[in-house]
Amino acid sequence: MLTLNISYEVLSDRLITIKLPEEVSPGRHELVLVLDEKNLSGKNSKKLMEYAGSIPALKKIDGVAYQRELRSEWK
Repeated sequence: MLTLNISYEVLSDRLITIKLPEEVSPGRHELVLVLDEKNLSGKNSKKLMEYAGSIPALKKIDGVAYQRELRSEWK
């Protein structure tokens, strides 16, 4: 596994291009992109909340109970 730490200015088109180092062989790879949360603003959270309760199948699920059930598997 190779870890790259790259600081990058994201422009308004939100497209990035990354040239990988020579030690990365051509072929299929899995890439994981992690964004530093302190640089993300909450301006989209209001838009996201517009969808709250809009999926009928999920209205029957208690979100907190579901999370507790998942976490109980960690023990």
